[in-house]
Amino acid sequence: MKKYIIKKKQLNGYIERKKSEKTFYDILEKLYMNKKMLNESFSEKKVNQTIIDDFKRRGLINPIVKETLIKNEIIDINYKII
Repeated sequence: MKKYIIKKKQLNGYIERKKSEKTFYDILEKLYMNKKMLNESFSEKKVNQTIIDDFKRRGLINPIVKETLIKNEIIDINYKII
C-alpha cells in the first residue's frame, strides 16, 4: 500500500471540492424529483428557482458549486434558472 504525503492546504481543498460536488448533486436530485413529481398546475421553472434560492439562502452555493451549475447550464450568473 502506498502512502501519500499531502499538505493541509491540499487536504482542505480536496474536502471543499467533495462538499461542493455533494451540494451540486443534491441540487440536481431535487430538480429531477420536481420534474418527476410536479403537478401540471405549477410552473416547473418557478419551483426550480425556489430550490436554487433555498440553497443560496442557506449558504450552500459556494463559488465552486455556482461555477458547476453555470457550466452545466442550469443557472446563469444571477442565479436564475435557464
